[in-house]
Amino acid sequence: MTSIPYDIALEAIQSRLTGRIIGRRLQVVAEIGSTNDAAMGAGQAGEPEGLAILADRQTSGRGRRGRSWVSIPGVGICTSILLRPPVSPPRAPLLTLMAGLATGEAIAGVAQIEPVLKWPNDLLLGGRKVVGILTEMTTTGQRIGHVAIGIGINVHQRREDFPEGVRESATSIDLAAGFRVDRGEVVAAVYNALDRWYTAVCADGPSIILQAARARTATLGKPVTVDTGEAQWQGTAVDLDEDGALLVLDAGGAVRRVLADDVSVR
Repeated sequence: MTSIPYDIALEAIQSRLTGRIIGRRLQVVAEIGSTNDAAMGAGQAGEPEGLAILADRQTSGRGRRGRSWVSIPGVGICTSILLRPPVSPPRAPLLTLMAGLATGEAIAGVAQIEPVLKWPNDLLLGGRKVVGILTEMTTTGQRIGHVAIGIGINVHQRREDFPEGVRESATSIDLAAGFRVDRGEVVAAVYNALDRWYTAVCADGPSIILQAARARTATLGKPVTVDTGEAQWQGTAVDLDEDGALLVLDAGGAVRRVLADDVSVR
């Protein structure tokens, strides 16, 4: 049986936790198919929110729109958090932005480098992807049943660890920072930051995410190509609306609302 590396062992994480919700129930495994699948299954089984599932390796990890997430043992972070947020389904994209803000704060605190958000679900360091986020949910009428927020973080990867097709567009915390960080410290910092954000959202509503997300989203003010799968068009990203959708000024001068589920933005 594959053992759990010491740097992400249960005690290495729990001893660093300061929040009241996120990670207080924590499952750490050496290998799993998908942490998001496990979190969604736990939600269906009635597990309380705040459950965090952490794996050293995923064998069936995935990103948005069915993209794969490459997972190598001992170098990255694969975690999913189960939540039951007081947020209506149309505003669920804000939860992805919340996770991005929290993860960015955690990386900045540990490695002294500040990632920026690439709408809707990536974090970049030096223009290269270091974090991918996948949010999945169930709904009941106008309410969210439960949400799994999956967070994949490149931590110790060397350049040659990345597949050739993404080598020029991906990075790791170590590569960007210039020194080796502690995976356990990064994981705990993510859980703690997410706990602070989620507590604030539960108290004050999801709108508090928007101001911070607008300030940290590198996509805003930049030219983008929107690919619906059936057609492509170009424009300039100008803002996020109250639900976290991207507002894009097209070539004809019209502002068009872009939803993360419908398109790929480059």
